[in-house]
Amino acid sequence: MIYRSWDYTDILSIAALERECFAGESWDYQMFASSFSQPGFFGELCEEEGKDGEERHLVAYGCVQCAVDTADLLNIAVAPAFRGRGIGRTMVRRLIGGARRRGMKELFLEVRPSNAHARQLYESESFRAISVRKHYYPDGEDALVMVRKLSDEKI
Repeated sequence: MIYRSWDYTDILSIAALERECFAGESWDYQMFASSFSQPGFFGELCEEEGKDGEERHLVAYGCVQCAVDTADLLNIAVAPAFRGRGIGRTMVRRLIGGARRRGMKELFLEVRPSNAHARQLYESESFRAISVRKHYYPDGEDALVMVRKLSDEKI
């Protein structure tokens, strides 16, 4: 697997993986393109190496928006066929590291209470629940707001 920062040319592939992972509530190409152009935005991705000269294949991505001294983990996804291999954990750690290197003191995110796997991952990476956003998702499910302190950690 190859992990790297993503750039504008990756947005089509990222939007396609977003649709695969979050059908019915996914960001579209324009939303990613608009976010990418914002100051303080960064993204990381994971690709599977191509075999015998084939192109690399996107298997995961994540993105963060930084402002002043706090950051928001906006999106993170791992292709269904690649889940359970530690790729999501590596992506979360890369995004945490990127926020820390940018001087952020806290990293926030929203997650569905019903997404037990994601919640367990975030909790194991020192995120803690701080509030609930009522009826946050299009289907009416609430969002659990979580935060991880970054200011006391060394880069």
